Amino acid sequence: MYYELKLKVNKTNDKGEEKEVTEQYITDDELFGHVELKGNELYNGNCDVFAISRSKIREIVNEKQDDEFFYKVTLIDVFVDDKGNEKSNKYYVLISAKDMDDANKKAAEYMKQGLQDMKLDAIAKTKILDLVK
Repeated sequence: MYYELKLKVNKTNDKGEEKEVTEQYITDDELFGHVELKGNELYNGNCDVFAISRSKIREIVNEKQDDEFFYKVTLIDVFVDDKGNEKSNKYYVLISAKDMDDANKKAAEYMKQGLQDMKLDAIAKTKILDLVK
């Protein structure tokens, strides 16, 4: 299961001023306590892990490079239930890409891997900085 965590960290900006900033990460773990430990390890305890939530992300499609951002891709699976009613399920994945066009191409490639019956609903840039391992 993926969890999203938010940290408050003191960082020095270009002007030499120290400011408190919020950073967002995602991690794969089983327990909230482990997620909090991972967050604290990022800054050797010099941060405040102030929010942890279960993520709706089901899969991280590719590994993030330094010059890339995470994009949240929403896929919709439309099906007919036993009563003949049309239903849909949303499926969220993270894709690492340089820009929106790159994310769109990578999403199309991902969908070619047996997800052709799904529809691409949305792609949005996230504030997630990295995957914490």
